[in-house]
Amino acid sequence: MKKIPKKVIASRLSRRVKKLLKTKTVSIVIVTGSVGKTSAKVAIGKLLSLDYQVRFSEDSYNTNIGLPLSFFGLKAPAQLWDPIAWRRIFQKIRSISRDYPYDVVVLEMADDEVDDMLQFLSFIKPEYGVVTAVAPVHMERMLSIDRIVRDNWRIASGAKEIIYNADQPELAKLASKNKKTFGFGLTKGDVRFLNINTNSKGYFTATLKLPNEEFEITTKIIGKHNLYSLLIAASVANQMGMSGQKIAKGLASIGAINGRMNLLAGVNGSKIIDDSYNASPQAVCSALDVLSSLPTSKRIAVLGNMNELGGHSISEHYKVGKYAAKRADILVVIGKDAELHMVNGAKEAGMNPDNIKIFKSPYEIGHFLKRIVDKNDVILVKGSQNGIFLEEAVRILLDPSLDAKEVLVRQNKSWKRKKRKALGL
Repeated sequence: MKKIPKKVIASRLSRRVKKLLKTKTVSIVIVTGSVGKTSAKVAIGKLLSLDYQVRFSEDSYNTNIGLPLSFFGLKAPAQLWDPIAWRRIFQKIRSISRDYPYDVVVLEMADDEVDDMLQFLSFIKPEYGVVTAVAPVHMERMLSIDRIVRDNWRIASGAKEIIYNADQPELAKLASKNKKTFGFGLTKGDVRFLNINTNSKGYFTATLKLPNEEFEITTKIIGKHNLYSLLIAASVANQMGMSGQKIAKGLASIGAINGRMNLLAGVNGSKIIDDSYNASPQAVCSALDVLSSLPTSKRIAVLGNMNELGGHSISEHYKVGKYAAKRADILVVIGKDAELHMVNGAKEAGMNPDNIKIFKSPYEIGHFLKRIVDKNDVILVKGSQNGIFLEEAVRILLDPSLDAKEVLVRQNKSWKRKKRKALGL
């Protein structure tokens, strides 16, 4: 049987969404940005669920196939061109559409697929468009940081109101030229956190400042940059009319999602900062800051290649290596550019070469660290997914009481097959 073109599948899925929106009133929130999209989307979804029936996915489903499927809580088949699987999916879509239970849908939009996103936005007409942050990621497909800013803003502008990161001057400048904008930030914006401190568990306490009131909260979040997802959720909920008290209570219950700055118990009494889902230079440096801030006798940074940086890859890996040298006692790397340029950066920053370890697979990393970690050691694990898959190192290092399928990313059968193939197993 001939393969069904991807464009045909995307078109058919879009028609199902159009049909749904003609018969059902749904408030739509879109989330774009270079980093933090999935965490923001999940935080928004969980907070709004206190007042609404909300449809959102914890996966990064942000393509022209993933977006329409997100309306129905479905996933593409493991074999994308399987006509029987697609027939079942469309049957499920028809069934769900008959009595659609959701008031709000929160979607994540890819900033490196602007044309596809704008086409989708032409008929879903969102209420709110969120820009999480702009940073140099996907640079092999982007021309410049200016292009990234512009493309993210174009996507968010498809909504009636833009909710943007007021701490970033590039976004604040664009917001000043628009009437329907609402800012969030750690230092600026309509919604902020004040008096940020860390408790004995490493989680943040802070004062949540809304436009007209303030609340004291204790979060389940580590890493100051991850507070942005809570600020974004609070901003959307505030604009949708949720009470400040309910917003504060809801934020206190939202923790990290799998593979994104998730603090886990490790072997031998160690702690793992599992940030293995993906990596960009800004996000890696932010994660290293968290590692250096936690009280411990030994800090171990496991860093993999940062993919899709194009011509910036050499310089960015080198910079991250220098940054890691000042924040970790041991640096473990995997991937071509990490092995060459990240290591060079760490050495030139003064890191002892004996404390730099290079491996070819995440399994080797896991077994090596399992032999050397002690009680209270902290291990940061971060890298891009393709060819790296550092969640497999985390799986080996997990405390035996934890179930890898429950707490780690990419643990289903389909991903296991992809990893075995990619890693030559």
